[in-house]
Amino acid sequence: MKQILRVTLCLITSLFILSGCGKSLSEAELPRPSSRTAMATQSFPGIVMITGQKLCTGTFVSPSTILTAAHCLLDAGPFTVHTTRGPIQTTQKVTLGSGAEGDPFDVALLYLPSPVASPQEIIPVASGASVGDAVTLVGFGCSSSEIPASGGIKRLGSNIIAERSEFLEVATPGIQIKQIAGPENRAGACFGDSGGPLLKKVGELFMVIGVSHGAYNEGSRQMSQFVDFSQPSVRNFLSTYIR
Repeated sequence: MKQILRVTLCLITSLFILSGCGKSLSEAELPRPSSRTAMATQSFPGIVMITGQKLCTGTFVSPSTILTAAHCLLDAGPFTVHTTRGPIQTTQKVTLGSGAEGDPFDVALLYLPSPVASPQEIIPVASGASVGDAVTLVGFGCSSSEIPASGGIKRLGSNIIAERSEFLEVATPGIQIKQIAGPENRAGACFGDSGGPLLKKVGELFMVIGVSHGAYNEGSRQMSQFVDFSQPSVRNFLSTYIR
């Protein structure tokens, strides 16, 4: 009970971490991509696959609440959450934005019928991000934009925040590299990573500072967009509806 209370307090207070400033980094200022690719991972058991009419990714932010993108939950469901304790179906949801392309409020919460996640599986939300911050991307998306059906495996990669506009954005060199399994240190998003978390490490604790919205090509690089939790309306939504 003390562990759960500690996690709940963290969920509430972490929403008010102050955001940093900054707008963009040039390609020359970004780290060179690694020759290795990000591998399949079993880390972060609280990051789960969501299936329904589409494949998406979600994060346990309380014992019974999964954070994801609004565009992942546009239909009525049911949605199947593939937890460490097996698949669980639900239709209970609440969304902030419309989930349309370019929607900076593309955030939603999915509720399970009863508490499932342990305190160790819950990842708290926060709202502190600056250009140049190191971030971790996790998702169940495809390993290649040319093979959408290659999704369903949890992959992990790293990057840094390259731009802040309406979204938090990370840059992946080479428009054909459209995947969490891209260069290990310049990972991006692919189909199925939608709703997946953008993680920032604060001390020894990983926190969710955004969720995957989409991606677009800019010159010779792909920009992956994540909803920015520093927006007051997003913070209010999360603090109000995380059960």
